[in-house]
Order: sequence, then structure tokens, then C-alpha cells
Amino acid sequence: MNISLSKRPAPQMPSLTFRLKKRADASAQLTLIREDGSHTTGPIGSADGYFPVHDLTHYVIEQRLGLSEGFLGLVACGWEIKDFEVKGTAKLLSAETMFAENAAGELSRQILMRQPSSFEDFLWVVDTNVQRHSPGYKNPGFGERSLTEIRERIVTEWRRWRELPLGDTLELTFTCPRRATLPAPTPEQRRHGSLVTR
Repeated sequence: MNISLSKRPAPQMPSLTFRLKKRADASAQLTLIREDGSHTTGPIGSADGYFPVHDLTHYVIEQRLGLSEGFLGLVACGWEIKDFEVKGTAKLLSAETMFAENAAGELSRQILMRQPSSFEDFLWVVDTNVQRHSPGYKNPGFGERSLTEIRERIVTEWRRWRELPLGDTLELTFTCPRRATLPAPTPEQRRHGSLVTR
């Protein structure tokens, strides 16, 4: 008896369209569009402020290191931008999520203040903060060269953003190697603004 076994298609890598708009009033708006066409959007303050740099830094770090449970990887799998403001969300986040957030935060700070640290000092700051949330966590394992490339890409995208005319949009495509496993807050939790209902 001949048995035919069909191969299952390989799971598709999640992707996300990253759009950062410089509005006419000099404010910035982030819109993230998923593969199915659904999207999440929100204002992120002044176009020349902290958050455009911070979100571009998230993009570069998560794309370069192949992170699936950073900010963008979670949004690609159903999270909304406002979900990260829900009370108690930090308790749900994985070590990888916390690494992405702390790495983006520290690099954003260094770039804006023009105070780049050594590779060793950068890792020490990030790992110390992540260990408070997830003791024993091992970072994704990247070297000084990778950090240099990440910094150079952030500076390039930040320059493109600064040179963008009012009303225009900077668009990037984000992909990650696997789907995030962290469930997004439920509609009930979103209504209550707290995770205590889960």
C-alpha cells in the first residue's frame, strides 16, 4: 500500500508595515499595519522628540537581531499600541520583550544625548535591567560589530526622518523569524484598562 504524505507548508514569517508620519502640525504619528490589513495607530509626540527615535530604534534592533517578542513582533501578532499602557502588562511580558525595550531605551538615550557608551557598558546596563524582570535571562548574543551596525542604521533612519517634509511618511517593512507566543490583552481587559480580569 502506498501512502502519500503531503508536506505541511512552512509557517509564514510575520511581517508588519511600519509607517511614521510627520504631521502638518510637526507632531508624529506611528501606524503599524499587519499582514491581514488590520492596523494600530497612535500619536507619539513631537516629530523632533524622543519617541520617533525610540520607535525607529525598536525597528532596527528587533529587525537586526531577529526578535519576535519585541514591541513590533507582538504588534504583528495582534497586540495594539495601547495594550502596552494597560495596567499589569509588564507582568505578562517575556524576557525578550524586556530586552528589546531596554535596549531600545538605552540606545535612544545615547543617540539623543550624543553619548555612546562602550559595547560592554551598553550590555551591562541592558542586562542589569532585564535581570530584574527575568532572572537568568541570556541576551540574544550579539557582538560589538552588530551594535555598531545597529547604531549606524538608527542614525541613517533618524536622518531620513529629520529630513522628511511635513505631511510625508517614512515607511519600513519589519519581519521576524517566528510568531510571538504572548497573548494580547483580551477585549475585556482593554475595556477595563487592567489585566486583573484575566
